[in-house]
Amino acid sequence: MIVGAIDGGAHVLQRRGRDILLGSAALMLPMVAIYVALSVLAFRQFDRYEQLVGDRGYLGVEKGLGLIAIGVESLTAHLVGAYAAAYLVRYQMGGEPRVRQVLGAVLRRLPVLAATWLLERGVPLLLVGLIYLNTGSSALTGLAILFSPLLVLVVSWTLFVAPVVMCEDAGIGAFRRARRLAGARLGAVYSFVWASTFMSFVLFSGIAALPALARSTKLITFGSYGWLAQGVAAQMALLIVVPFSAVATAQMYLQTRVHAEGLDIVLAADRAFGVRT
Repeated sequence: MIVGAIDGGAHVLQRRGRDILLGSAALMLPMVAIYVALSVLAFRQFDRYEQLVGDRGYLGVEKGLGLIAIGVESLTAHLVGAYAAAYLVRYQMGGEPRVRQVLGAVLRRLPVLAATWLLERGVPLLLVGLIYLNTGSSALTGLAILFSPLLVLVVSWTLFVAPVVMCEDAGIGAFRRARRLAGARLGAVYSFVWASTFMSFVLFSGIAALPALARSTKLITFGSYGWLAQGVAAQMALLIVVPFSAVATAQMYLQTRVHAEGLDIVLAADRAFGVRT
């Protein structure tokens, strides 16, 4: 299941990469623009913001922007996951999904997706943020390693929330359904989260390191714009890694339903008779 989900996600991304990347970019670019605008505003008014929160020991500009980045990327990944699930199910059912059609479906479910993200990721991110603000980098790394098995277990239980919202027309009850579905193949889902995280990390690191590799050859130099090249490479990496992870997760959702509920029979019937459920 694990290898099949990742390989199936890569296959779909290869066959329908244009639609998946365009739709993902349409959801990701506004989030990136918000973060960039906040960054520019914060650093233009650096002294003002640092005096407001830095002296009191709550926050600083750098840590504040770090928390905002984590929140923005988390919400973006949730929405891209919903888009990938809606697109993949239509594609696997023999349809020809269009970017505008699938984006429209995501936007119609946006209130539910925002609510599920807030419960699934927002509250945990708040707790992580409090730990982040009150610990050093070495202590934070140690805590992350120590609690990573528990964190991956929680992620496994909520992994299918966005696909359930989009594909089963569920509301807040998507949490119960997602946990029951993941629980039917918890070992496979748990291993998939580890494998997907590792592959995403390797892929992101490889793409983000391209400017440094180019400089090391001494054939290309970015001069004073090295920071810009690094930033562009990081955003390009996110534009590839987030959709890849989302499609692999959507494929894992379908495979879990196939093994636990016989969804392949339903998909075969839909392809043969055109019945939509």
